[in-house]
Amino acid sequence: MDSSGNPEASSYPPALNLPTPRMSSYESYNAKTTSISYPWPTGVTGIERIALSAQGDLQRILCAFFSRPIVIALVYSHTLRQSTPQSPPEPLTFPNPQAVASASPSSPITQTRQVHLQCGGKIACTATSIVRISSPEVAHLFLEEKYAIGQMFRRLEKVPAFELLSVGLGPVEKNEKDQGLGSSLFSSGDKTHWSGRESKNQLWRKYKLFIPDFECEILEVFPSREMFLDGEGWLAGKTEQASSPSSGKDYDVNFTIRLSRTRQSFILITLVACILVAAFEGVLLYSGRAVNCHRA
Repeated sequence: MDSSGNPEASSYPPALNLPTPRMSSYESYNAKTTSISYPWPTGVTGIERIALSAQGDLQRILCAFFSRPIVIALVYSHTLRQSTPQSPPEPLTFPNPQAVASASPSSPITQTRQVHLQCGGKIACTATSIVRISSPEVAHLFLEEKYAIGQMFRRLEKVPAFELLSVGLGPVEKNEKDQGLGSSLFSSGDKTHWSGRESKNQLWRKYKLFIPDFECEILEVFPSREMFLDGEGWLAGKTEQASSPSSGKDYDVNFTIRLSRTRQSFILITLVACILVAAFEGVLLYSGRAVNCHRA
């Protein structure tokens, strides 16, 4: 055990050539105090820091934030197995009870996968992961019973060790794409959320979670920071409509309409005032009184 109460990384099987963390992270606690400190990018809000600090329970945090169910939808998965430490990885197809039963530190199963965390029919987060499995029990839960990564820790009743590797605003940085998860994604032809105008308002993080026999490196991309400002509005599409490229034109049109209505109202008020004055003068003439009276 390390000083924070988590198992030491050395007690786990070797990782899949995961990159050395670039972003220092620090978390500590004692009997009465908890301290979490990360070098967050400038402008990251409190609610965003909560999501970025999630340690295998992002689905639960988003569920509490939106007050709606969060559903995991699998986009793709590619599963490999090494029969020996020296042999190259071989693709696996399922069902495959023999491969599941033979999972071990010397014959691990790895899977590259991408899922969408969906809320109200919208994608709240895209999570792409490399998972390493080295026991039959874990392999059975993850590959056969189809537990998602976050649910695995709850099902096994274990708190994972957590290492935040990097956090960013806008497009995922190029050096992130050139190594680890990024290279796997681009080799599979998936370029979703990586660049372009749509990604300028997104938020992302890269991190690792691990318990004995189950290691994960995960890249999560939140498509729009607007979701953390107005969750209900974002789900309803109101924030996207307000920030769309046509919103400026719509504002100009609405402003012109408002000016036209103001001008019409002014003319109408002036016309009514003239009618009232004319009616008043007519009443005076009818009663025999002069409209303009001047003393001699």
